[in-house]
This record gives sequence, C-alpha cells and structure tokens, in this order.
Amino acid sequence: MRFRGARPPNMPTVRASIALVVAAQALGVTAQAAWDADQVNTTMCYWEQLRGAVIRDTVYLDGGYIWWLPGLSDGTYGPVTSDYNPLGLVYTLNFSVPFDTTQNITALFQTISKAPSGGNANNVAPTYYDGAMLANDDEWFLYGGMLRQTAAYAEPYPDDVTSFQAYQYGVQKDGFRPGFVDVRLPKPMTRYLAYGGAANAPSENLAWYFSGMHSPTWGEIFTPSLNESLTAVNVSDTLILLNMTTQQQETWHNETLPTSIHGRANPELVWVPVGDRGILVALGGVVYPEFVTSARQSTNPEASEAQSPEFMSTIDIYDVSNDTWYQQVTQGPGPGALTRGCAVVAPAKDYSSFNIYYYGGYDGLHPTQDFNDDVWVLSLPSFVWKKVATGTAGHGRAGHRCFMPYPDQMMVIGGYTAFTGDSPSCLKGGIIQLFNLSSAQWMPSYDPSVWNNYSVPKAVYDAIGGDGDGGATMTAPAQQGWATPGLSRVFSRHYDVGKITRYYPYTPIEGKNSTNPVYKPRTHLGTPKYLAPVLGTILGLVFVALLVVCIILWRKRRLLRAGSSSLSGTEDSKRWIISWIRGQSGQQHPDNKAPTTTTEETPASPDAGDLETAERPVTRHEMANTYIAELMDTSPPVELQDTGLTPVEIINRHSHFAPGKGGPTRAARSGSSPFTFTSTSDFSSVTQTDHPSSNSLVSAPGGPTAPAPRPTDSNGATSPESVVRPDSPPLGNAVPASIIARPTRSPPPLPQQQERQLDPPTSAERVTESSDQTRGAVLSGVSELSDRDRAHLRQVSQDTTVSSTTSFGTSSGAAAGQTGAAGRGRSSLGTPRRSVFLESEEDLGGRGS
Repeated sequence: MRFRGARPPNMPTVRASIALVVAAQALGVTAQAAWDADQVNTTMCYWEQLRGAVIRDTVYLDGGYIWWLPGLSDGTYGPVTSDYNPLGLVYTLNFSVPFDTTQNITALFQTISKAPSGGNANNVAPTYYDGAMLANDDEWFLYGGMLRQTAAYAEPYPDDVTSFQAYQYGVQKDGFRPGFVDVRLPKPMTRYLAYGGAANAPSENLAWYFSGMHSPTWGEIFTPSLNESLTAVNVSDTLILLNMTTQQQETWHNETLPTSIHGRANPELVWVPVGDRGILVALGGVVYPEFVTSARQSTNPEASEAQSPEFMSTIDIYDVSNDTWYQQVTQGPGPGALTRGCAVVAPAKDYSSFNIYYYGGYDGLHPTQDFNDDVWVLSLPSFVWKKVATGTAGHGRAGHRCFMPYPDQMMVIGGYTAFTGDSPSCLKGGIIQLFNLSSAQWMPSYDPSVWNNYSVPKAVYDAIGGDGDGGATMTAPAQQGWATPGLSRVFSRHYDVGKITRYYPYTPIEGKNSTNPVYKPRTHLGTPKYLAPVLGTILGLVFVALLVVCIILWRKRRLLRAGSSSLSGTEDSKRWIISWIRGQSGQQHPDNKAPTTTTEETPASPDAGDLETAERPVTRHEMANTYIAELMDTSPPVELQDTGLTPVEIINRHSHFAPGKGGPTRAARSGSSPFTFTSTSDFSSVTQTDHPSSNSLVSAPGGPTAPAPRPTDSNGATSPESVVRPDSPPLGNAVPASIIARPTRSPPPLPQQQERQLDPPTSAERVTESSDQTRGAVLSGVSELSDRDRAHLRQVSQDTTVSSTTSFGTSSGAAAGQTGAAGRGRSSLGTPRRSVFLESEEDLGGRGS
C-alpha cells in the first residue's frame, strides 16, 4: 500500500456542474478512445462486470470493461479491443427511447464524463471493474470495485467515493446544480471491496452492499495478478448500509454478518416490499471462484461445488426494520450454483406473491463452458423455484445487469460470454436484451408506448395457486414451513406501497440512429462531437460582435463628419449674427440682411422752412469706400437695448479678436488701455454703417481719411473729450473735469397719430466733420435731444415719433457751459436721421496720455 500526504477535510466536494454534464453528454456514443487507421464505425461487443442503477426514467451504467468491435472501411471487422474507458464515461439510457434489439443499438447510449472538463479520467475518476452503484430516485454513489494496477499515477484514497446528484430533494438548496460530488467514507470503512451484491430501496432512501471479496490485508485491491496481497481473494462478512435520507448528509454503516450468513462472490441482492421497511433477499454467489485469480482457475473447486449450490437452496433474508437475518429453505429443484447473474422483483397485482426473476450467470468454475441462458423465478412467500424460460446454446451471458422499465418488462444490459476460443465472442442478440415478465418470452424490441401491468406467468401460478392477477393460495413454504416464527411475522405485515414513486409510463421520444454513422478513419482520440457546434457558436458570436462594432464605428464616423459640417455652419452663423449685431456689412455671409438703422420721420413744421429736408440715399459703393475706424465702447449697456451686449462684450465673447483667441490681449497694468490691438487694421477691414450705439469716426464722402488728432489742453497735453448725456450714470472721481453737459432744446410737439417709418439711411443721416470742428471726439446727437426723445429712443416713451433738433460743433478749447448756437453746425428738424452719440475716450475705456 502506498501512503500519501494529508487528506483534505472530510466534506463533500463538488467536482462537476451541470454545464460539464451537458458538455459531456454531447460527447456522443462512440466512446471508443482509439480507432484503427481504416476504421469507420464501432460496436459494443460485450461489457464485463458493469454496475448500474435506475434514477427515475433513466438507467445509469458505469465501470466494467467495454470491448469494442471496430468496423473497417472494407466492410469487415477488426479484432475485438478494449480501451478501458480512459475518459471515465458513465453511460445513460432513457426509457423513453424506442429501439430494436436486432440493430446495433450502441448509438442509443448517451455519456457523462466523470473526469474534470471531460478529459482523461486518470486517477481522478478511473474506471473500476465490478463494484456497485447505490442509488435512490435522485442520486447514486459508486462503491467498491477494482482498478488496473499501473505506475502512471497514484490511486485514489481508500475512503474515496464518487457520487452523482441528478436531482435535489429534502430541504431546498439554493444554487443546486446536477453533477458529481466526491465524498469520504467514515473510518474504518474503505472502498477496498469487490464482487459483492448490491440492492437499492428508493422508497426508503437506503442501499446496501452485501459480502464480496477483499485482499488478505484489507488494503488496496487491483484486478487479479500474481500478487495475492493486492488481489481480492478473501470472502467478506460485511453488510454496507448507505442511508440517503438527507441529501448531502448521507451516512454509511458497516455491519458484520452473523456467522450463519456466509459470504460469497457476486451474489444477487434484491429488495422486496415486505414488512415495515422491506426485506433483502440474497440469491446465488459462489466461493472460490476462478475469476479472482490471474490464471482463471479456482483455488478450491471441490469446496465451491459443495458449498455454492446452497446459496440457491437456502435463501438468506434480512429484515430491514428489525435489523435481523433469517434463512429459509426453498422448494423444488433450483438453478444450482450460479454467480454473476442478474435479478429483478415483480409483485403480483394484489401483492399475494413476490416473484424474483433470476437470469444468466454461471457456476464460477468453468468460464469456457456456455453460460446460463435460462430464466428462473423464486416466488415468495412460498419460496418455490420455477424455470419460466429455457435459453439456447451460446446465447447466455454473465456479468450483466437487469432493470425494469415497466412492471412487466426486464431489460438486460451488458455481460460477456464464455471464453470458447482464442478471443472472446460478442454477445448474441446485441448488448441489450428484453424479456417480458408476464409472458416469460424474449422481446425483439422496446417501445415505451407498449406496456402492461405485471401478470403472474402460468408456470408460477400453477405452482402457487391463483392466476395472473394474483390470488396465490400458497402463502408459506408448504413442505418445510417457516424456518422461524419471526420470518412468518415479517411476511404477515404489508408494506406501504404508497411510498413507492412510479415514473412510468414514458412518453416516446425519437432517439438517435441505432446504426453507427460512418466516421472518418482516425488513429488517435478524436475531437469531441460537441467541439464543432461550440466553436461554431463562439465564432459566430465573435463575428456578430465585430460586425456590430464596425457598424457603430461607421455610424460614429458619419456623425462626426456631420457634426463637423454642422459645427462649421454654426460658426458661420455665429459670425453672421455677431456681424449683424455690430452693424457690419454683409460681405461675410451671402445671406446677410441690410445693416439695421434707426430712422426717425417727423412731419414738416413752421420752423423747418430753412432746413434741408431730404438727401439722396447713400449707395452701397459709397459705403464700401467709406473709411471706418472702430473705437472701443464702454458706455452703459442701456445704450444697447437693441443688442443686449456692448461691442466690447461682443468682441470678448464672440469674435476671434478676444483675448486668448489670437486677438487683442488684456493689459496687465492699470496704466495701459483695457485692450491692445496688434494691428491698426483689426477693425478697419469691415465696412460698417452708423448704428445706434456704434462708435466710429466718419470720413468725408470724398474718401477715407485718417482720424483727426486728439485735442490738447492749455498745457499742450492730450486729454479725452466727450459729452456726457444728462441721464448718464455718475463717473465719480474718475470723471475728468473737461467732460461737460451740452444744453438741449425741446422739439415742438408731434402728432400722436403719426407713425415712425423705417427708411434706408440717406446722405443727410451721415455726419461729416471739417478740420475746424471738434476733433478726436465722438459725436452723439442724443445728448442734445429732449428727455422725451431720449426716452423714446430707449423705447420707454409714450409717443411713436421723435423730433430732435441736432447741432454739432464745439471749439477745441471750449469750456463747460460756453457752447452756444453760434458754435453749432446746421441742424434739421423733422428730418429722418440716425442717432449719433458723442462719447468721450474715457467712455471707451481709454486714458489720456
């Protein structure tokens, strides 16, 4: 025995999830790992010493040695071969799938891999020869069996047991997923047992493993070899009990058999619904069998021939409720010594008899002679043996398993035949055989839609009385009577059959083609069948994802291009709006409207006879040749009611001349002007007409001239000059003394009904200055308007017309209050004109030098 490191804590370990189960099932049925070069298909030839159990509507098969018959491309078959199931596959067969036993039904099986990720099992989930599958209606456990000895890897631990949870039961378990679970046996129990008999009682959530063989040291065991210390050659006197009442908290118990109950190799153990919790009935089995030795010869055939037949003539019975063993002698000639057969129980409709069917097997001493092909029935409680079906030569088998899909049917799966030649022969009739329990005849096919309740066969009710529906008159052993009163009391108590859950009938479903498809030749383990659809799905999803990304990028590129065009149009619109606000010409945008002007139309008055009443309009050509010079405007925003922004704010917010946009930069010192322009042509390249709140120097009509120099004070220093409107806000200490208010005169009353008209600007509206007029000043006619007219210009007056008498001109050295009518230029009353404001350089944010 080899020893290894410390074990992990004693707790179940989930080893496979439902995703792994589904993926493993997709492996398909062609589970032969290695194929010949010219092989095109494969067939199960025989299946030696498998173990299995039924979970609801599905039979699960595990372990044993599967021998394959390879079909070659030339229509012949190669030699029978076995790969010892390196993938650790568990085979399943659903009772809803119909099939014909005359066909190769290998393709009917589905598979589940016990190995992680569906790869090679290695020592994680190796294939066991013999052993048992202990189960209820929801889960099963693999116990016992032997491994092939190898130096490739260490064997599983002595207390390792593999479980498969197909369904959950009991307390709700959040996140439960079907799959494999590794569990540990309690000390001092080990898995080192083989050749025992197993029985399951799903209605009681109990399972048992009866007797079997172990090594002389109770250590690890392998398939027979010359080293007897590693071979199961000693009979075990144990009964292993698995209690599955609470899922994931299953308990194991090891009980020692009474001395009257003899251990044996490969008996059949069945559970019968008799008494409070049922009884166990052990049938057959042998001692000193030939299959426990490497030479395939019994070590004591005489003892085996003397003792083994007793296991069929004196039946060992275990009362589950009372934990008591009994023995009862049978009546009539029995089958004799048999081992490695299979058995099922069919109760009569009225439960007056319980008929145990035993099929196949051999005496355990002569592996080269034909195996048993007869079907025997042991009827309880009469304990009468009756042969109900006689087999044919060469059709028998041993090492198989039997299951009941319906009450009247027995399904035989697996097994092997006698070794009559150099190589083993394949099973006659295929890997699966069907037997009708009621008619006691073999069936050629299985159809889930064809079934019936069990009927006692004639050979049996002729012996025990009654008929097919029951009514047995022999309710106790007739010749010998009951061996003990206790056993009689056990059979007198009826089992609560309501605890037995029935899952039939099954709805027929279409199974896979029962003939093997043609496969490409391969000499190694091929890729799993699920790989192609999985890869196709993944690659398809990747392609769709890439396509979606490309569409998104393409649409984003279109949006970016559209956004760029929209942004360009927005910038053009913004510049056009700013130009419109500032009153510039429409040369920057083809859709510009004419500059906005304010025209005031007043009716003629008696005092207007000596005034010019009209002038020709200014043409676009003249406007284009007019020299324009922009001055900064810092007048209060109230003067810009038509725009809501001062020109300085417009420049700062919306033009490329703003600081930080390549235009003027704000002065850092208080002594410098608020804005400094790098070029004198920054504002002179755009033609602009006079507009309310526009600040400009206007040249004579003859062409552009340079701005007049600033006026100087008495000391010769340049000083800002402007005229402050009476309603302008006080400037405080910052107002120069030279800033004075001009007197105004009130215009004559105007008719209330007269409506203002907006006309294009005329030459009369343009203002020219001579060299002897005020220089360096900004003229504003509003300063000489009456309070009423100014209020109207601010859109707060009650009148609809404005009349103003405007006069211009001051001498450069005029003091405040000395400006008279003689110093003014001509004025016109009632003539449409544009408002022109006279503002000082201080109002524009500049300072005198």
